[in-house]
Amino acid sequence: MFYPPGLLFRRRRDAVSDRQRIRELDSGSKREPNQLQRMGVAQPDNRFAAVVEIRTGLELDKAMLLSSLRLIGRLLFKILFAVEYHGLENVPREGPVIIAGNHPSYLDPVLVGLPLDRVVRFMAWDAIFKIPILGWLTRVLGAFPVDLRRGKGDAAFKQACRVLESGEALGIFPEAQRSEGPAMGELRSGAARLALETGAPIVPVAIGGASRAWPKWKLLPKPAKIVVRFHEPITVSGIDRASHGSDREFHHKVMEQVAARINRSLTPALRGAEAFEKWYRQPPSHIRSYEWAPLVAAIIASLVTLSRGGVVKTWVHIYLPPFAYYAYLAADLLLIRQNRTAKWLRNSMPIWLIFIWRAWLTESIGIPAGRFNGMLVCGAVAALLPFFWEDYLTLQKFVRGLTVSYYFSLALLLRWPHELGALVSVLGFVVLFNLGHRVILRYWTASAALILIAISILANGPATMRMLPFALLPLVTLAYLRTFVGAAYDIRRAGDVVIHSQM
Repeated sequence: MFYPPGLLFRRRRDAVSDRQRIRELDSGSKREPNQLQRMGVAQPDNRFAAVVEIRTGLELDKAMLLSSLRLIGRLLFKILFAVEYHGLENVPREGPVIIAGNHPSYLDPVLVGLPLDRVVRFMAWDAIFKIPILGWLTRVLGAFPVDLRRGKGDAAFKQACRVLESGEALGIFPEAQRSEGPAMGELRSGAARLALETGAPIVPVAIGGASRAWPKWKLLPKPAKIVVRFHEPITVSGIDRASHGSDREFHHKVMEQVAARINRSLTPALRGAEAFEKWYRQPPSHIRSYEWAPLVAAIIASLVTLSRGGVVKTWVHIYLPPFAYYAYLAADLLLIRQNRTAKWLRNSMPIWLIFIWRAWLTESIGIPAGRFNGMLVCGAVAALLPFFWEDYLTLQKFVRGLTVSYYFSLALLLRWPHELGALVSVLGFVVLFNLGHRVILRYWTASAALILIAISILANGPATMRMLPFALLPLVTLAYLRTFVGAAYDIRRAGDVVIHSQM
């Protein structure tokens, strides 16, 4: 449930006075009845009912805060990490449950708790509670401290039992520390002991990609694709609870089942991470066919300008941006060290060239640049951002298609000038590609592009038949990608060039 911010702030403002009233009531205050009445507190014979009422109000206050934090967190994590969740149906909506997972990053408690419609009480390192703000937030989110030193966890174990016996969800990371390697390391048996003690099922949860999003020993996280999978519950039978309650060997067998399910999901992600890193270090590609498009456009623009008696300034506008672009390609081939950033910049550079060169090029050849350049630029940039989390070849495919759509739309503008020509072609391709290739955030991106097209058409007046070639161009481009280009990309995928990030 989501609570309005105004109500949330009012509840926070009143919380201090509520707590004061509880202390007054719990201590059996000696105040006179008229004083209690002015405070709005029930008479002593109704003290218990008043305490219950105020405590309920504080619980509502906490629920409102958690609801707001969850809403903000879901949006933020979707944007920054394109988080995907699988197997949410395996987590019971009510009743005791132990959620046990691997621990690749500091993001893990939030990643596990965000998609669930119930509060998960995590066992957290006791040192965290001593940190200002972070300690307060950790308590608000329902966590309780654990002394990680061996032999010091009895109090935390008893608290965890109370959490489960009250029908709540308990979150635990059996490694008791950040994962040292890609797979789960040595596990402690606390989750198995809790399951035997309380009868609560264990839901293993695998978190893939979080170690790339927030590597160990790094101060801050960075954008990276994260996938979280909740597995089917592991239930300990009543017979096993009665006969193996203190059997350490049986505890280890239960934890081995937990680790096996998590590691089985992590294995594809681990191979994928290795393949990604290997691919990012590969030598740069030669100049691809679509990367010659700016040169072809410059030559055609030169012929058009010559036929119209162009001046020196026009020649500078035609050739300076492509010259800088091909100088960059030469540097990428010969000088730039290859890594993820270099590969991503190389793939996205044709789009940045379009934005930089568009005004000069359209002015030089005398075609309408349109009144909606800002919308075209914003729409294409927004469409490019989700590909930061997609695999390498999907990004290449998208850039190839967008480049083809744009430069062919310029050719169509020479024959059928229209202010919305390039915008309809480019954003139309963005819509079709995102929906056809199931890109991350595809519905948001496609909806935004369609809204920009609709606003532009409404602002420009009724659509005419001149727009038909530009509307059909995205379909032709997509067919080109699926037939001629698709076969080549599929062959490269088969060579383990790319591993899907989903688990």
